[in-house]
Amino acid sequence: MMFRRFLPAAALFMLPALAMAQTPGTQAPATQTQAPQANPTASLAHTPRDPEPEQVEAHIKALHDQLRITKKQEALWTPFAEDMRTNGQRLHDAIETRREKLPQMNAVENMQSYAELVEERAHDMQTLNSAFATLYQSFSKKQRKNADTLFTQGDAEHAEQQQARTAAQTGTAAPAAQ
Repeated sequence: MMFRRFLPAAALFMLPALAMAQTPGTQAPATQTQAPQANPTASLAHTPRDPEPEQVEAHIKALHDQLRITKKQEALWTPFAEDMRTNGQRLHDAIETRREKLPQMNAVENMQSYAELVEERAHDMQTLNSAFATLYQSFSKKQRKNADTLFTQGDAEHAEQQQARTAAQTGTAAPAAQ
């Protein structure tokens, strides 16, 4: 269960789309008498969620436990975990830089800044994927099946969370989970 909570954080390192997720609590809750105001342009000036170092570490530990990494696999796990840490720090630095410059940016600069951030995330994903592919090759059949299931579940949960956030922002009901 803990892995499922932190898999969206993994997606932050693995799926650039997660960068569009909002940090919980950043939007004021709507009251029953007041419908939430939808802002169709809000995402244009959006800066991706910045995971706390503690969240990254908790995710790494949970993933290690869920994937059942053996002592023999630790040598392959370590570069993967270090890539997650490095990517998390790089994302943090890029987000801080973007936040500092955002008030002075015009629309074109804003879009360019975001494009550069997404491009950097894609590069980080490639690095992370290379380390994970090597680790995955060392997995037993049971570990591979487990990893495949965990990552598939994480993608489905991430999609449901995105739908719920979108529904909350637009004031519509979220589709029921299947």
